Amino acid sequence: MAKPEDFLQAPIPGQSLTDSPKNYPWERPPQMVDVEEVTLHYINRLANQDTMDDLAVLFDGGMPIGPFVEAVTTLGVSEGLHDIDVKIIVSPVIHEFIKAAMQQYGIDAKDDTYDPRKDPKEREKRRLMTAIQLALAEAKAQDKTPESDTGVALLQEVSDTLGAAPQEEQQEDMPAEPAPEMAAASRGLMSREAV
Repeated sequence: MAKPEDFLQAPIPGQSLTDSPKNYPWERPPQMVDVEEVTLHYINRLANQDTMDDLAVLFDGGMPIGPFVEAVTTLGVSEGLHDIDVKIIVSPVIHEFIKAAMQQYGIDAKDDTYDPRKDPKEREKRRLMTAIQLALAEAKAQDKTPESDTGVALLQEVSDTLGAAPQEEQQEDMPAEPAPEMAAASRGLMSREAV
């Protein structure tokens, strides 16, 4: 826990603006600006046999490629090798290079840390679906149907909605066609329809 005295030792707002400029590598122009040059720099650094052996151990242990590439290219920006724009362009190339190299080692490296089974939304959805299925099974054992019991009908409706949620999300991403009555109503001064 921070002590009150520690706050007196912290830098004051704007103190970094009083330093002399270009103290840090990222405040100076980058050493490399050409995308191909930066790509070759990283590939040559990673293509070393000893480096690849170490990376094989790392990725075989479960480390995903995405965060590794992010860390390496961010370090390049902080050292002043290249700027952030080049980092964004070069990162997918380096990612694919490492993935192909790991396949040569017989390692199926993960691309990213995201795991839908560990996603809190998905986990909560599965937990809710399990609880609903158990409640519906219990209601069925007691001869309750959605037609005879409003609670069972509600549970069935929620279960159907949760099961159809991914399809609805895909439909939301698609552009909606204008309603026919809206299209007919657009007969303003600049409309293309002949009156």
